[in-house]
Amino acid sequence: MKKYAIFMFAALLMFASTIKAQENKEKKAKGASIEVRVEKMATDLGLSAAEKATVTTLLEKQDAEKKEFSKSMDKENAEFKPKMKELQKKQSAELKAAIGDEKFQKLQALRAEEKKAEKKAE
Repeated sequence: MKKYAIFMFAALLMFASTIKAQENKEKKAKGASIEVRVEKMATDLGLSAAEKATVTTLLEKQDAEKKEFSKSMDKENAEFKPKMKELQKKQSAELKAAIGDEKFQKLQALRAEEKKAEKKAE
């Protein structure tokens, strides 16, 4: 009876961890919508209405570029990572021009904190 209880507990534990892993994967895959991202940036950085409109347009354009890039290039290709980094640098420069240097630096600091918290949670 004792062995049976231990076996059931182990099976339950494995089942629960599998479900949790799938939930985390789904959350990361979905990502936040552009509207949510812009509202968060507006709240965190104090963006004006004009800046919000500019950022919304910019993020829509950037998302389309990333999707196009991902479709056109195989992720296993050796050139994928360097070209993706190049695209991200270009997009960061565009965002920096749209919101200004001070707000961009604040955004980078917030992103670093979120990344640190995310790694800590894992």
